[in-house]
Amino acid sequence: MTSSDPASWPLIPRNNSFEDHFVGRVFEHHWGRTVHGSDNIAFTTQTLAFNPVYFNRDAAVADGHADEVVNPLLVFAVVFGLSVEDLSEAGGPFLGARDIRYLRDVHPAETLYASSTVIEARESDSRPDMGIVTWRTVGRVAAGDPVIEFRRTNLVRKRIDGRDLAKVPDGYAEDFRVGDRFRHARSRTVTDLDLNGLTLLVMNTAVGHFSEQEMADTPFGERINFGGLTLSLTVGLATQDTTGRAVREVGLDDVAFPVPVRRGDTISAATEVLAVEPAGADADVTFRHHGINQRGDIVCLATRTVRVRTRAAHAASLTLAPTAPTGR
Repeated sequence: MTSSDPASWPLIPRNNSFEDHFVGRVFEHHWGRTVHGSDNIAFTTQTLAFNPVYFNRDAAVADGHADEVVNPLLVFAVVFGLSVEDLSEAGGPFLGARDIRYLRDVHPAETLYASSTVIEARESDSRPDMGIVTWRTVGRVAAGDPVIEFRRTNLVRKRIDGRDLAKVPDGYAEDFRVGDRFRHARSRTVTDLDLNGLTLLVMNTAVGHFSEQEMADTPFGERINFGGLTLSLTVGLATQDTTGRAVREVGLDDVAFPVPVRRGDTISAATEVLAVEPAGADADVTFRHHGINQRGDIVCLATRTVRVRTRAAHAASLTLAPTAPTGR
């Protein structure tokens, strides 16, 4: 019988251990990322890379480019980021990269995909709980043309035995059974930027979220997190494990915030499956999400219903849709 304490439910792992990285193994990283002009300008200005071809279309065209050029280091960072879930999310420092080659310019609105091949894997001499792995990663656009390639090396944690792990779901409706309970691997620390930036982004004018002066003499003593952000983090941390094959969000119910969240708190999430009901060719799956802070307090509860693809519906859709450029 699974405990009623969400913090003790089996963990859905989101990583590969050192033992999974054998030479020659190829990872087709399943996400893609469309790079927008706003991404390019923000990255370029924040890193002080003031080459006008990255943010001035007139200058880029005058220099012979078809459009603004995406900062190559942003291309590198995005392709690197797309690979992390498969290669190094298990933990271990990034040791370095070499042979980085920019094969052609990337322009705003292009979508990047990535794949990686293990080219070296050995145990660490100084860290018995780690191995050292090197991959060759290639970034491509949707048409399949390579735009960047590089080699990078990380320390990667070895497999930890004895943990209570849940099976990683494929995300189809058939993968969820009423009564299933599991924890999600990722967590997120709430920062000062979250309290100010995200609250004001959605035009929430409650000063208790962004004015230290207004909260100083209250029982809280300081600003507290906007409940919508706590809810969004709780649902977001659960999303990949619960809605990888989602058609659409149906709705939320019974949202509650038993304990306030402050800057510096770290939020993780756990989920229980409440219902799986047919909805045409698909199914409506109802989850009960629990947001949990670093002290084990429940900070958010939400009942969420999502329309999820069945395997049969997914198979039928493949006959109507073009083949994706990459995927797994």
